[in-house]
Amino acid sequence: MHFWKKLIAVAMAGAIAGSAVACGSSDDSKKSDDSKAESEASRAVDPKGDFTIGLDDVAEAMGAGWNLGNQLEANSGGDVDETVWGNPKVTQEMISMVADAGFTTVRVPVSYLSYIDDDNNYQVDASWLDRVEEVVNYCYQEGLYVIINMHGDGYNTVDGGWFLVNGEDQDMIKEKYEAVWKQIAERFSDYDEHLIFESMNEETDGTYDGEPNKEYYANLNQYNQIFVDTVRGTGEKNTHRWLLVPGWNTNIEYTVGDYGFEMPTDEKCSAGESRMMVSVHYYNPWDYCGQEDLKTILWGDYGLNLIDTYGFSKMNYPKWGDQTYLDEQFQMLHDKFVANDIPVIIGEYGCIDKSSAYADFSGQLQGNRAYWDGYVAGRAASMGMIPVYWDNGFNGVYGFGLFDRNTYEQTQPEIISTILKAVKDKDPQAGLDLKIETKNEKASEVHAYIGIQTEVYTFRNAYDDATYGGATDHFNTLIKWGNDDETIDTGATFTDAAITGDGTYTVSVDGYDFSSDSSKLNMLFVSSDFAYSNKLKVSDVVVKADDTEIPISNPLVMADDQGNFYIELVNIYNTDLTPLTYDMPKESFSVTFTLSGTENVLAS
Repeated sequence: MHFWKKLIAVAMAGAIAGSAVACGSSDDSKKSDDSKAESEASRAVDPKGDFTIGLDDVAEAMGAGWNLGNQLEANSGGDVDETVWGNPKVTQEMISMVADAGFTTVRVPVSYLSYIDDDNNYQVDASWLDRVEEVVNYCYQEGLYVIINMHGDGYNTVDGGWFLVNGEDQDMIKEKYEAVWKQIAERFSDYDEHLIFESMNEETDGTYDGEPNKEYYANLNQYNQIFVDTVRGTGEKNTHRWLLVPGWNTNIEYTVGDYGFEMPTDEKCSAGESRMMVSVHYYNPWDYCGQEDLKTILWGDYGLNLIDTYGFSKMNYPKWGDQTYLDEQFQMLHDKFVANDIPVIIGEYGCIDKSSAYADFSGQLQGNRAYWDGYVAGRAASMGMIPVYWDNGFNGVYGFGLFDRNTYEQTQPEIISTILKAVKDKDPQAGLDLKIETKNEKASEVHAYIGIQTEVYTFRNAYDDATYGGATDHFNTLIKWGNDDETIDTGATFTDAAITGDGTYTVSVDGYDFSSDSSKLNMLFVSSDFAYSNKLKVSDVVVKADDTEIPISNPLVMADDQGNFYIELVNIYNTDLTPLTYDMPKESFSVTFTLSGTENVLAS
């Protein structure tokens, strides 16, 4: 992600478009709708029923899970708001969409933060508990298992985060934690065992290098014990409810290995058998699963097949975290917990969409993504564990989304079906032969644009930037920051290029003395409004600063964050890029380049 693009959730606008001409009568259509309604109604379970589920059945019953991510845990400055990260408000239709797809468990991350009144015995706002209960009931309406937790309160990086293993006042933290969980447990005390409580999320001191701090790990263990004792102490069905606890940062090695994790005791459980579960997350290798670049785009046997079949570079394959590594990690979990009657939930797993790396092979890359998801889910199921996919609601480049939460449609049906098949058949290689069609749409009119950023952030952003890009009034002005983040038009002009075919093009910015406020650039690039294709060839790139020409022998040509064609020339944040030697001009920057292979992006 480019430096100036702040981490914001993209609002996904859209509506269900178009309608098909019905083959039958309106009565047939009504009957179909009625049948669907009856089917959905038949899945509903009574939250206040007496359903229980034992150790031998719980993993099979919970099956394949899905996270309602970036919703009830979303916040801005510590103020919890389920739509502030760009997702629409959660509805019954949204949860029904997930159930219709075949998922049988939904994890609902929840933050409390600003809804806790520190001056009133840590009272949780009743309206927020009402909303959490409403979403839980959406899940019961579909007969789903549902997990709720305490999520964003435990992050050092969240404004208002208080539930911190490294916090100074541990007495206060433990008192507050107990008070909040007591209120949650009391609110749901008469709900049956379709509802599972999870004590926390990825609890850590905010550092990720080196082993866990033993003192802080001891605090985490105490939190888990407080959680178990508090929930059990509220009585009713909480005395035998399934409870889920993680270790340090939900990391497998730090939970299984000799790093300090202690399973809480559960002496007040009335079930007559274990009702404790362990939660871990899995995003390995991170450079494939979560790192926002388009370098590591292959994994596992599926990725090796792509290297053999299409000649992908082995540089696109991760150096660690292969299938054997995953198998070994999950085997450790099984041997430590599952074999000792403690079910394991892979509470989050997933890999981001990197199919834009090569537009001509986007289907193959999506197939590899589906294979990774299926491998995790299938291996977990084969070892008696419950996989719960992480969906943050964002579809597109670097998104985890499987559904459109506005239209209630599947955006990644092949990934969904692969996960479900892998879990049902307990087959980690369920997606090995999956083929997804590459859809490479050509455009009749495309353009290239110069982008720039000085060291004092006088800038023009990339075409696809949501805040300052091509769809905004700012795009045709070179912006300079003023006081109080005021944006000032410097008066400079841009010359962009309409790409009509193979040929030489120039893009430029003129009419500003760049040397007046900066001694160097942070970034200089050419962006576009058309999809990157590896069949496009770029040559004869020349940067011109006033009258000084600077030939570029090895330009970095790639897909940008939205999968569009992009030439990067200066980027102080990219240490792999060869530095450019230049003097800041008094009048203009321009970039000239020659394109060939445009027939692969231009409609004839």
